[in-house]
Amino acid sequence: MINALLKTLEIDIAYSVNSFIYMLSKLPILNDLITNDIYKSKVLKKIVGFFGIAFSLARVLFLKFMYFFVIFYLSYHLFPSSMVKSFFHIYFFLTIIGMFINNKLLNTSKKKYFSIVLFNMDATNFFRSNILWNLATSTLLNFIFIYIFVDKLLLSPTIFYCLLLVVFTLSVRILGESLNILFFKKYNYIWYTNTGLYFTILLVLLACCFLPYLNIFIPIKIIEIITIIFIVISIPALIYLFKIKDYKLMYKSLSQMTNVMDSKHEKDYLKQAMVNVSEKDKKTDLKLIEKKQGYDLFNTIFFKRHKEILLRSAKKYAFILLVIYVVLGYLMIRYSNYNNSIAELLHFKLAIFIIIMFFINRGAIITQAMFFNCDHAMLRYNFYREPKIILELFKKRLITVIKVNLIPAVVIGIGNITLLLISNNNYSYLTLVTTFLFIISLSVFFSVHYLVIYYLLQPFNKEMEVKKASYSFVTLGTSIISYLLAHLVLTSEILSILGIAFVVIYIIIALLLVYKISPRTFKLN
Repeated sequence: MINALLKTLEIDIAYSVNSFIYMLSKLPILNDLITNDIYKSKVLKKIVGFFGIAFSLARVLFLKFMYFFVIFYLSYHLFPSSMVKSFFHIYFFLTIIGMFINNKLLNTSKKKYFSIVLFNMDATNFFRSNILWNLATSTLLNFIFIYIFVDKLLLSPTIFYCLLLVVFTLSVRILGESLNILFFKKYNYIWYTNTGLYFTILLVLLACCFLPYLNIFIPIKIIEIITIIFIVISIPALIYLFKIKDYKLMYKSLSQMTNVMDSKHEKDYLKQAMVNVSEKDKKTDLKLIEKKQGYDLFNTIFFKRHKEILLRSAKKYAFILLVIYVVLGYLMIRYSNYNNSIAELLHFKLAIFIIIMFFINRGAIITQAMFFNCDHAMLRYNFYREPKIILELFKKRLITVIKVNLIPAVVIGIGNITLLLISNNNYSYLTLVTTFLFIISLSVFFSVHYLVIYYLLQPFNKEMEVKKASYSFVTLGTSIISYLLAHLVLTSEILSILGIAFVVIYIIIALLLVYKISPRTFKLN
């Protein structure tokens, strides 16, 4: 196993050094100075290898430091009165998340491809050495940073808690790797490719990290008990990992030459899969289109074929939001001391939903589907870019996009009203209605916004790559402004009035801009 580990490290270093030299050779300044003979220079390779190893080590240390710093920062600024308890609480749930998303054994990589496929190394020894190397390095780094943040900054009384968290993390990693392989053997795919299951677990566990807002913590005693349980379970799990003999077959079934060697193609495949239409969705019920004509018919056929793509993530978010509201409702009914804090948040700090609606809006994926499966072909014809035709199709699409985005928005709106009613603070009907209308207005705004910047900037080329910096700048600016506005402290009545007025004005301006400007900008790149 030691020889296998040394060989894989040697291959990894050689690949990194040669890749770095190749990258330098492509720079305009060095293009004529660097020739193929430079690959023969052992001295240069040692120098580049040294700096490569130093950079990789610095990167790992920095990322690990930032991980613990973020936990400490959240504990210090969000829960200053219970900083130590909140640190342990957040770390506990993030570690559990890592059990599901930080599994490395079955991940494909160039290093694994070179070692197992090209150089035909013993896959069992390769994976066993990687298990020990990953566990050893992770445990060492975790102990160093846990000791710094827990024992020094949080002034924990003994080193016992540092060891507790380190052992807990180690056992979780072992258990996560074994569960991932068991899942693959049973279902023949890695579990986190099941996006519904993946995002549901991820969001629920992330939400649990912020339970200290409701004064709910995982007690350290409970963490101690769970750690003992995990240690007991992780021992047979580690034995199971070392007894597996078919690592090579598993890796080959997961790895394809194109995906591993060409990351650009891999991104293209992912983008195409994201907007791909299944055969059953290509069949349209004639009764739905028999009374349609013109671009109304064109738009109806497109959205019926892409119904599953457009509704998939919207339904997923709606379900996750529904679960969150059910949990919050239960907590408010069970623990009445949370009622006022949640009610005040929904009434006076409702603006926080601006940034939430920004993230759950499906405008980006809808415009990608529009371009890849429709517009990239239709834009080759001049008639498709005439002002009246663009405006007519824009209005048809806007109505459909609004309907899709209203699915999670309605869940949020009804959920907020329900929580306000549970709080027993006797809010007026006006407050309840305006709370709902503000969420709806946000949903409509982001639906309009994504569609209008798509028409005015049209950022995609035929490979679905974003080629316009202006589009990236606008989306980044939208996220920054949304974050800043989320800190507004206004009542739901005022926010609703301002939101509805702004959306109406924005729709009018959007229609004018699309009619006047998009005939020049809505084109193939």
